[in-house]
Amino acid sequence: MNITKVRKRSGQKVSYDREKIFNAIAGANRDATTLADNLSDEDIERVTDSVEQEICANEIIGVEAIQDCVEKALMSHGFFDVAKQFIVYRQKHSQRREAQKKLVETYRDIFFADSVNVDLKRDNANINTDASMGIMLKLGAESSKYFVDNYVLPEEFAAADKENWIHIHEKSWRSVVTR
Repeated sequence: MNITKVRKRSGQKVSYDREKIFNAIAGANRDATTLADNLSDEDIERVTDSVEQEICANEIIGVEAIQDCVEKALMSHGFFDVAKQFIVYRQKHSQRREAQKKLVETYRDIFFADSVNVDLKRDNANINTDASMGIMLKLGAESSKYFVDNYVLPEEFAAADKENWIHIHEKSWRSVVTR
């Protein structure tokens, strides 16, 4: 096997670790809804072996390429429910990465843009977001919105809010969601 490094999404190269593939498959297996589809440790080893055979010609491979191979290997072995859970897991984490990226961009606007140029800094007439205290309040408000959207609201409500089907007023200050 030639693979020695994995290129993360950040571009950083880390040592290849077979156990990460095994653990990712095991995690999807735990989330699988059909007991008939649940994999034994031997099944997970077999799928992990298939992934390694697929990627072994590469000295360096990207994490996304490995995840694509995991999906294909699960399906080729007939573990469709586990593959579905793996795909759902990838999608959720992709959405969270995008939300985090947006939060960082929002922070950059709060810190470095003049309120004359950015609507975000003018959405509350009672707060001077060019002053230190106003910046702190805005950072807290935007962080709270991010947390509520990604960790508090049920997914269907967060999606409805994002698509403007509903509006959750004051998400940043007093959101209380009961399930």
